[in-house]
Amino acid sequence: SIMKKINFASPVIDKIEKINILKALNSGWLAKGAYVERLEKRICQVLKSKYSISVNNGTNAMLLILMHLGIKRNDEIIVPSLCYVSPIHMIKLIGAVPIVADVNLETFQINYKKIEKKISKKTKAILMIHNYGGLCDCEKIHKIALKYNLTIIEDFSESLLSRFDNKFLGGQQKNSKLKIISFSSLHATKSLTTGEGGIITTNSKKACLNIKNLRDHGVNKFKTYHYNQIGGNFRLSNILAAIGYSQLSRVNQIIKKKREINNLYIENLKNIEGIKLQKDLIKSDPIKWGFPIKLRSSISAKRIIRGLNKINIKAIPSFVSFNKFKYLKIYYNKNNNKSDFKNSELLQNSLVVLPLNLKLTKNDIIFICKNIKKILGNRIRP
Repeated sequence: SIMKKINFASPVIDKIEKINILKALNSGWLAKGAYVERLEKRICQVLKSKYSISVNNGTNAMLLILMHLGIKRNDEIIVPSLCYVSPIHMIKLIGAVPIVADVNLETFQINYKKIEKKISKKTKAILMIHNYGGLCDCEKIHKIALKYNLTIIEDFSESLLSRFDNKFLGGQQKNSKLKIISFSSLHATKSLTTGEGGIITTNSKKACLNIKNLRDHGVNKFKTYHYNQIGGNFRLSNILAAIGYSQLSRVNQIIKKKREINNLYIENLKNIEGIKLQKDLIKSDPIKWGFPIKLRSSISAKRIIRGLNKINIKAIPSFVSFNKFKYLKIYYNKNNNKSDFKNSELLQNSLVVLPLNLKLTKNDIIFICKNIKKILGNRIRP
C-alpha cells in the first residue's frame, strides 16, 4: 500500500473559504475591501481584544510595532535565546539591539528569572514569544514589565487561540496599566490562516490608529499625496482576508481538534524512555502550532527526524540558537554572553517538532507515536 503523506502543515480550506474568495473577487476590491474590516472585527470578537490591525505577514507586524513604539538605533529589547528568527531580524533592521535572556529547559520559553538582570537604561521592551505553542509565564513577565514600565511585544503566532488564565492571548488584559502589543502570523502553518498574513491586537485606540497610519505609508487622510510620518505598505489583501474571515467561523472546531491531537500525543508519548514533553504551565491552555518533544541527544533527534521522513511523516528540527548566526553580531553588545545561550544550545540539538495540523486523524497520531517508539528502540518506562 502507498503510505499516506503526513505534512507538517495542512491548512483546511473549505466551501466557505471558496464562497468568500469568489465574493471578494467579484466585488472588484482586490486590495482594500470589506473582508479586511470583517476579519479585523471578527478577530476582536474571538480574542476579546479591543482593536485589531491586519497586515500582510507576521514579520511586518513586528516591524510595524517597532515603528509605532519609536524604537531607534541602540535601543535594547530583551529577547529569548531561542525563537523563530524573524522578530530578531526586524529588531536588527531598525538598528536596535536584541539583549538575550536564556530559555527554560522544561517550557522552552524565555526564563522570566533571567529578564530582570538584563534590564538597562536603554531597555525599551520585552519580546515575549510563546515558543512551539506552549506559553510563557505571562503573569511573571507582565509583573516585570509593570515594575520597570516596559512595553511587552507579544508574539503568539505559534500559540494562536491559546489561553492564559482563561483569557485568549492577544486579548483583554486584567491590568489596564500594562503596556502590551500582541501580534500573530496568519501563515499557512498557523492555527488560523490567510495563506500569508498577520494580525496585531491592542487595547489602545491611539496605538491602533497610529499603526493603521504606518501600515498605509503614514498617509494624510484629508489631502491626496500628503503624509504625516514615514510609513510603509503593510496592508493585507482583501482576497486573503476573505480566507481568514472564513476560517474564523470554525474557531471552536479548530480549538477542539487541536486540543484532541495534543492530548493524544501526550497520552502516547508521556511514558517513553528518552522523551520529555514540553511542560505546560498550570494556568495555560495551549493550542499548539506543532508538538515539540525533547530527546536525550542530538543523535536521537536526528534519528527521529530522518526515520519519520523516510515513512513520509514531516517532523522538523528546533529553531537554531541564534548566537550561531555570525551576521547578527550578538556578542558585539557586552550584555550578551555565551552563557546566555546555554539552554538554547542544548534545546536546539535535542528538540523535534511533530505535526499538529487539522487534517491529522487519531490513527495518524498513533502511527507517528508507534514509529517514534520503534526508532528509539521501544524502551518504555515501566
